[in-house]
Amino acid sequence: MVDKASLGPFESSEELLSCLEGYENDWFIGVASEQEWQEAVLQEKPFLFSLGLDADKGVCTSRTLTLQEFPVPVGKLSGEAVRGQWANLSWEMLYATNDDEERFSMQAHLVLLRNLTIQAADPPHGSPVYSSEPLHVPLL
Repeated sequence: MVDKASLGPFESSEELLSCLEGYENDWFIGVASEQEWQEAVLQEKPFLFSLGLDADKGVCTSRTLTLQEFPVPVGKLSGEAVRGQWANLSWEMLYATNDDEERFSMQAHLVLLRNLTIQAADPPHGSPVYSSEPLHVPLL
């Protein structure tokens, strides 16, 4: 009924069947917290739809997700470049006695991501938010 109201009447049974097959093949309609939702995500279904109930607010909710390409830039820094920046950081802090918190001269280089690499230096010069053993993260 919703399709008929929004898309107009179907001209033939074949057109209706094609629309229903599209829902069967391209859509997952179910509850987002169930295992089938996770399986549909892993199968890369183009469209996911769920209905739910927000018990705190007493309202029905719906969610529609559409699979789409999302380019993510990935890069790799040279270890020598990072160690060079850290050496420069030590020189500037210890020998040039620059105690300026911002240290713009060391953080301004965009290509080398100086702001990130300087903050990742070991204390006392760097300020990592979290520190752990090196982790291997496979790309695929």
